Amino acid sequence: MEKVVIPLCYIARHGATKLNQQDCFRGRVDVELDAEGRRDAHKLATYFEDVELSQIVSSDRKRAEETADIIGRRKGMEVYVTPALRAFNVGMFSGKPKNKENTDALQEYIDNPDKRIPEGESLNEFKNRIRPALEEACELARERGKPLLLLAHSSIVHEAGSMIHNDHEAILVEPGGVAMIFLTDDGELDAAPIYKRRPSASVQRADTIS
Repeated sequence: MEKVVIPLCYIARHGATKLNQQDCFRGRVDVELDAEGRRDAHKLATYFEDVELSQIVSSDRKRAEETADIIGRRKGMEVYVTPALRAFNVGMFSGKPKNKENTDALQEYIDNPDKRIPEGESLNEFKNRIRPALEEACELARERGKPLLLLAHSSIVHEAGSMIHNDHEAILVEPGGVAMIFLTDDGELDAAPIYKRRPSASVQRADTIS
């Protein structure tokens, strides 16, 4: 018998940007979608066209907000925008290439999660910002009887995987992909990638976090 799942929260990763294409950390850089990213956003709008949602909530970064707006227009829904869903602020690494020198340097802060990245935040500060937002989204979904859609960043998908599975790579998706937090038929909280899943790879967290 197929398991019944109750969706609580869809986490959609924004469409591609020039920094994605260049394999650079995004972090605090407020980069816009590129042409491919806008195509990603329209594909997401098609994906969610017939999905019943209680609310669309977006990071206030341009790349997420533009993606959310395209979906919202298709569904006739307003988008609530919040800085709480911003990507992990990797500070001085933002906009820099993900070469060995930079990923090794960033990994030092990942391995020491209370250590704040210059011009950014510590990993634990990021976790303490994102986990309550994810928990609140799930609680609102339970109260309203309909799931929420969060338009955010790869680092938020990392954190959802870490929160549910204790594995930050468990539910990774490509730009324009979707992960879902849901209740199983036995009432357990679970999460999985459901659209444009990222292939498994043994990589440092610093390579994929921003």
